[in-house]
Amino acid sequence: MSATNKALLNITKQDVDIERKTSLSQADVPNIESKFKAPFFFAIGVMSSLCLIGWATLSNAPNAINNEHQVSEAIVEDVVEHSELSKGSYLPVNSPTAKIVTSEVSRIYLNENIDEKPLSHHIELPKIEESSIRVVNSDTTPTKAKEVSIVPDTPREHAISQTESQEQLHVEEVEVLPSELAQRNRDAAKKALDNSDFNTAMKAYYRVLKYQPSDEDSRKKLAALLYGKREIQESAAILQQGIRLNNDSIDLRLALASLLQKEEQPEAALSALEYIPLGASVDYLATRGGLAQKLKLMDLAEESYQMLVAKDPDNGRWWLGLAIVYERNAQVKNALKTYKVALTTPGLSRSSQVFVRDRIKLLETMEGNE
Repeated sequence: MSATNKALLNITKQDVDIERKTSLSQADVPNIESKFKAPFFFAIGVMSSLCLIGWATLSNAPNAINNEHQVSEAIVEDVVEHSELSKGSYLPVNSPTAKIVTSEVSRIYLNENIDEKPLSHHIELPKIEESSIRVVNSDTTPTKAKEVSIVPDTPREHAISQTESQEQLHVEEVEVLPSELAQRNRDAAKKALDNSDFNTAMKAYYRVLKYQPSDEDSRKKLAALLYGKREIQESAAILQQGIRLNNDSIDLRLALASLLQKEEQPEAALSALEYIPLGASVDYLATRGGLAQKLKLMDLAEESYQMLVAKDPDNGRWWLGLAIVYERNAQVKNALKTYKVALTTPGLSRSSQVFVRDRIKLLETMEGNE
């Protein structure tokens, strides 16, 4: 380059430098109105975002939790919009106020150090103890309990700890003896009788006979209750059924004979006593002899009284009965002898004694005349 050109270039550079130094540059005057409005809108944005978060949490917590990041971005955009917007004018990109607002919002709502994991509130319920049902001679094996966490799709998100236990119940029949069932019903009948509940007592006695037909005492009580209700045929049938089960039953035969005598059926009563069981009691023989004598069945009467004087010789009544039988059979000597024994034996009433003396005088006269 020539010396002339270099000189011109240097002159030009100097002119430019001088022009630059002397020219006025645009002053960077901060927007005062925007400076004061930014914090105001920032505060409004923060309060709005807090209200929005609270409302979202109460109305739909799962959706709020899942959309946490989206809500934060919306809040940031809202805050930035309010902070940057001032009656249609934007803050310059390189405005220090805009940078402060953006970084502050990012620090509060978009904390990058927080793990974006779904929130869950775990409420532990007290564990339910496993119960067991014990049955006699039965094994119960409860299954293992499982702990299940349930997250229901409800406004409130809970993880519920629930204990489930399933148990098997084995039912086994326990055999009860008929005698035990009969005893239970006997007790029930006795209790009913104490309370004058005769219908319940009758039902209980029927059940007793169902489980234990040989219970003659319960059978007699049932027959008595039926007779008291004037169910005479049923009462007699209950006693006859027992006699068929035990032909040597002295008590049932006597009970049946007594019932029939009350109903003025002496023939039927004597038929119940015609059979003489082994070890027949004095009452049995006395009732049999009296009925036979009344019906003028002297053979049965004589048999009965002979057995009575053999069983109980110290009772004048049995001697008196035997003497009467002898007299009716025209056995005068045996009758006179037997009357004298009856008169000297205790057990006769005064009227019977008078009767015996009269019979002795008569028989002695008849014997003397012979």
